[in-house]
Amino acid sequence: MLEGRRVLVVLNPVSGGGAASEAEESVRVALETAGARAEIRHTTDSDDTRTWARGAADEGFEVVLAFGGDGTANEVARGLLDAGGRAELGVLPVGTGNGLARVLALPIDPAKAVAALAAGRTVDLDVVEVLAPEGIALLFLGAGLDADINRDANAAAKARFGFLAYVWAVLRRLTRLRGHRIELTLDGATSHLSAHTVTLFNAGRLVLGGVPVGPDADPHDGRVDVAVLRSPDFWRAAAAVARLVTRTGSRRQFERAREVRLDAIPPLPVHFDGDVVGTTPLVARVLPAALRVIAGARYLQESPAKHGTPPP
Repeated sequence: MLEGRRVLVVLNPVSGGGAASEAEESVRVALETAGARAEIRHTTDSDDTRTWARGAADEGFEVVLAFGGDGTANEVARGLLDAGGRAELGVLPVGTGNGLARVLALPIDPAKAVAALAAGRTVDLDVVEVLAPEGIALLFLGAGLDADINRDANAAAKARFGFLAYVWAVLRRLTRLRGHRIELTLDGATSHLSAHTVTLFNAGRLVLGGVPVGPDADPHDGRVDVAVLRSPDFWRAAAAVARLVTRTGSRRQFERAREVRLDAIPPLPVHFDGDVVGTTPLVARVLPAALRVIAGARYLQESPAKHGTPPP
C-alpha cells in the first residue's frame, strides 16, 4: 500500500513523551524499505496537523501517516475530511492508548507499523461528525464517566504512570458517580432518564493475544452503538464498564443510531477519542464510509462483516 506512493508523515514530537522523535530515523528507513516516496514534517501545534492533512492531496500526497497518538490521528483525519477524503490515512502509533492502531490491527511500534501498512489494505471507515461541541470521533465519544476518566488521565499522569493512569482514574471516578437528568434522542426518538454516562462507540473491536476483545462496534455499518450507564453504585457501575469492554457483554447494552442528541442537567463533560473538549449538549451524526484508512492485513479477520455498504 506504500510502494511508489507519495507519503506525507505528520510527526507530533511530543507524543509518547518524545518517543516519536526518537523513532523518526527507524521510520525513515522503514519507509525507504517499503518503497514509499516520503516527506516527514514536525508539528508545532494541532493547527499544523490539520492544515497539512487538508492540503496533502493538492500537494500530490496520496497517503498521510499520523505519527503520534490518537489525538494526532484525529486531527489528521479532520484535515483529510475537510479536503473531501482524497488522501488515505495511516497510523504510526506512539502514545499511551494507541486505540486506533490496535483496532486497525497495526503493531504498536512505528517502524513495524510501516511494514504492516505496506502489506495492509485500504478500508472505508465510518466517522462520527460532532456538531456540538464541534469535532469528529473515529473510535468513541461520550459524556460523563469516560470523559472524567480521560481528563484525570491527562498527559502528565500518562507520562508518569503510563496505562496505570487510566486504572487509577477509573477507580477514583467510580466512587464519585451521581445521576443527571438526561434527555437522549436517537434518530428522532427521545427518552428521559437518570444516568451518569452516555457513550457512543464507532469502532472498538481488536485482538489482544489472539483473543477478540473490545466493544462490539462495527465502523462500517453506518451507525454508532450507544450505551447508557445509570447506576451510581460503585460495584454495579464497575460491572457495567466491564461488560462494555468485552465483545459479547457489550452487545446487551447497546442501542444503534445514525443521529444522536444528548442534553444533561447539570451538564456533563464531553470527550472525543479520549480528548475532553467541552460539555453537553452533544449532537452527533454518522458519516458512513467517509474516510479511507490503511489497516493491517488481519483487520476484521475474525468478523464476517467486512467493509461493504451500510444498511439502509
